[in-house]
Amino acid sequence: MRPTTNALAALATALVALAAAVALNFVFWWAQGRPQDIPDAKTPRIKSASFSPYRVGQSPFGASFTRGQLEEDMAVAAKHFDRIRTYSNTNQFAPVPELAQKHGLKVILGAWVGANLESNEKEIAGLIKAANDYPDTVERVVVGNEVLLRREITPELLIDYIRRVKAAIKQPVTYADVWEFWLLYPQVAKEVDSLTIHVLPYWENNPTPLDHIVEHMLHAHAAIARAYPGKPILIGEIGWPSAGRVRQGAVPGLVAQARFVRQIINTAEEQNIDFNLFELFDEPWKFGQEGTVGGNWGIIDVNRHIKFPLTGPVSEKPYWPKAFLASSAFAALLAGLALRLRPPRGFSRTALLCLAAQSLATMLAVSAEQSLRLAFGAAGVIGGILMTGGGALLCLLVFTELADLASGGAGPKPLTPVIARLEALRTFRLNLRNRVDLIGLLDLVFGLAALALTFGLLVDPRYRDFRVAQFLPIALCMIVRLLATRELPRPVGSPREEWLLVGTFLVGAVVIPLKETLANPAALAWGGTLLLLAVPWGLSILRQRQAVAKAE
Repeated sequence: MRPTTNALAALATALVALAAAVALNFVFWWAQGRPQDIPDAKTPRIKSASFSPYRVGQSPFGASFTRGQLEEDMAVAAKHFDRIRTYSNTNQFAPVPELAQKHGLKVILGAWVGANLESNEKEIAGLIKAANDYPDTVERVVVGNEVLLRREITPELLIDYIRRVKAAIKQPVTYADVWEFWLLYPQVAKEVDSLTIHVLPYWENNPTPLDHIVEHMLHAHAAIARAYPGKPILIGEIGWPSAGRVRQGAVPGLVAQARFVRQIINTAEEQNIDFNLFELFDEPWKFGQEGTVGGNWGIIDVNRHIKFPLTGPVSEKPYWPKAFLASSAFAALLAGLALRLRPPRGFSRTALLCLAAQSLATMLAVSAEQSLRLAFGAAGVIGGILMTGGGALLCLLVFTELADLASGGAGPKPLTPVIARLEALRTFRLNLRNRVDLIGLLDLVFGLAALALTFGLLVDPRYRDFRVAQFLPIALCMIVRLLATRELPRPVGSPREEWLLVGTFLVGAVVIPLKETLANPAALAWGGTLLLLAVPWGLSILRQRQAVAKAE
């Protein structure tokens, strides 16, 4: 049987709509991943970086790297850097001077000083021995790192350690701390041969946007130089994360990190400033302590690949063609199944269905992208699977309901109020084979997850990520579903639980961007997401009131 004119027209409409959606999807991914031109570094190598080679599953508090892995990482470092800085010299770090000498690297060797006095003695003894055994490799030594900032020992004890080391070695001796802290302890500055200052524009109490980091670095360097004229200064830590939460106007990113590194290299060469980048490798163990940003300070990733070149354009998302193809293929699959199983009535509905399929596929791809970025450790992997997998299931269920509506069906059935869903869970009466019950459960779970995240961002936000990509598809799908639902829910008492969600989301939408400052685009995006999350719960309250009024 030959296809009818209407069938051919419907097919043509679907193809045109899908092609338009795919084109928009291409623009979306290309805009994020296109190579960006940034100024080149004037030198082919990076002078120095902090060396802490913990791999996935390793940390200072658990399993550590082996000597073989240490030597592999030393060889990687030697390809791109002239010098490394360490923070400890005992246990697994003891072979560093020997291996650095083998690979032609200079070392700024550190002794970790803290509240454990017995451990301090081992570190001091190891520092002295290594400096004397490898005088041509150990360029200088650092007695303690930010120990005054952490308030773990007194300045007097630190001075005693410094004097003991100075009396025993020939290399310059220094101490390292945040640059402002040097202004508080002139007695320590008097004892050291040089001052090692940390300038981390992202982490400071008033984060510095990328456009002002050179100015900030020069200001910090000049302030210390004025306070202690004649003392050599090393910027012992200066860096920018390639991923993580936004802090006020400080926006992490791969292109931002590349721009930062190239600017620091060029400015340091022009101003004759000695510097050490923080840091050489990404450290996954820091995700548990500092969130996503903690594990993304490295110039080299966990797979031991350098993240960007020192010259030429840099792409924020070099994988964007794969993301485009995957999301386009998924959209075509969704649209094809919907058109095959429930052909929409009318050309406009066909076009909307194809656009909806692509929008859903793109949002889920972005959600998966964020989940992968947060997937470090077992909890991170499980959380990512639940967030993206559960979100995808919820959105797909809603999509099938909308496809049914477009084909002339009755459309979505109303969800029961939250109190009824909680009671069904408590009494094991929730039927997960029923599409409406499953949507209701997923909606509730994501509502509570957003509630918990919002509360965390209100009371303890420093290391928490703004999970916009994970919650935005859910908010939009539930809004569309409620707008498409024609029936009223069964009235069940007062919607107190819905009011709790709406109230928290509205408070968070206002307070979080204000706390983070309006210069924080991620906080503003999260505030907008919270407003969208509040809409379906607010509509649910309205529908329940309408149902009560109708019943009366």
